[in-house]
Amino acid sequence: MTAFSTNKKQAPGIAFPAGKCPADILRTFFLQFALLLGALVVFLVPATAQTVAYDLTTTSVLRINLPVSQAVTVTFSGAVEKIVSADPAIADAQPITSTSLYLVGRSFGTTTVNLYSAEGDPVGLLAVEVGVDTGDISRSIRAAIPSSNVRVDSVNGRVRLSGTVTDAVSMQKVLQIVEQYGSPAIVNTMTLVGGQQVNLEVRILEAQRDAGRQLGIQWGGDVGGVGVTIAGGPNAPAADAGSFASFITSVISGVSGVSLTATINALEAKSLVRTLAEPNLTTLSGVEASFLAGGQVPIRTNDVNGNSTLTYRDFGVRLVFTPAVLNDKRIQIQLTPEVSSIGGFTATGDPVFNTRTLDATVELRDGQSFAVAGLLQNDTNLNQNQLPWIGDIPVLGSLFKSSSFQKRDTELVVIVTPRLVQPATPGQVLASPLDASR
Repeated sequence: MTAFSTNKKQAPGIAFPAGKCPADILRTFFLQFALLLGALVVFLVPATAQTVAYDLTTTSVLRINLPVSQAVTVTFSGAVEKIVSADPAIADAQPITSTSLYLVGRSFGTTTVNLYSAEGDPVGLLAVEVGVDTGDISRSIRAAIPSSNVRVDSVNGRVRLSGTVTDAVSMQKVLQIVEQYGSPAIVNTMTLVGGQQVNLEVRILEAQRDAGRQLGIQWGGDVGGVGVTIAGGPNAPAADAGSFASFITSVISGVSGVSLTATINALEAKSLVRTLAEPNLTTLSGVEASFLAGGQVPIRTNDVNGNSTLTYRDFGVRLVFTPAVLNDKRIQIQLTPEVSSIGGFTATGDPVFNTRTLDATVELRDGQSFAVAGLLQNDTNLNQNQLPWIGDIPVLGSLFKSSSFQKRDTELVVIVTPRLVQPATPGQVLASPLDASR
């Protein structure tokens, strides 16, 4: 008994056993077709791999730049008997045939692969440099920073960056992208273009924590927001007066409707605020600028041989900042103010410093202000009052004198206002503070 008549045409190359239904026949056909297609794909993949030809009749060295964990096939114009890699940990070379080898980049660095004939004579040399995929890095940089013009090269396994970027933030982004590729070192020769200058107006103040309350202003707030009201007014908050930083922040934000300069002048008139420094610095975008108002103290140090050397320590008011102008004219500022003073001396005569410092990074528009605060200092002083001479008598003198402790809480506040500035054109008349008196 036959399942199919002899005049039925069957698919070529496929045998259909008796007793199978048409669905089973189709399922078997498509299964065998899929296996055949998969084998074809596996066969075609190595054919598309990168291949480099090396003419052994020339005496030149073949230089190959290879990314880590990638491979290349090298074909020769003649037969090679022996292949020796100087450092297989960097580049591993395996023969495929007598006229080809398979080269794999293992780790960052440079090495050589020597080729020998059957007689043991050297017939070729491969100089291999294993680094990062510079093409992939370039594509990532262009996608993240379209305005950049950065060239990426590999030198001795290191990444060398050249070209131009528009601001320091873009340069930092480029470096972060390259670091993600695991390069052991980055040679940065990029330059900033544009030359935008930033002027920074800074006020460094030391104020009593209750300066706002003593001026007649109370600070209050709730979950919905903040507010500043005149003490005794109809909307005066019931909350206790907060810090001076909270008060000055409300002035800067415009909630209080009071001028910042007028507020500081009123506080200084009552001796509630002391201006430690008011520097005005101008620098290029991405270039650090610094300011110091104070002095230096010599400190004697001894080395292991007992030789004494003098080093000098700065004290006073120091300001270090680095601005970066972004594409939309926002100004990013990395600010590091420091206030230090001599608080006493050790038994050997070395000075002891009281230091208050902070590090902040903010973004502002041209002309906007912000305040950085929170550096507190508590001073406790002992005051003694006594009758002259009588108060110095032992035992009985304590009856004619009185002692009291005075506690003073101060807070350091730094107010910063950045501005974008341009140099004056030749022949331009500049304003002078004396113009108002003429």
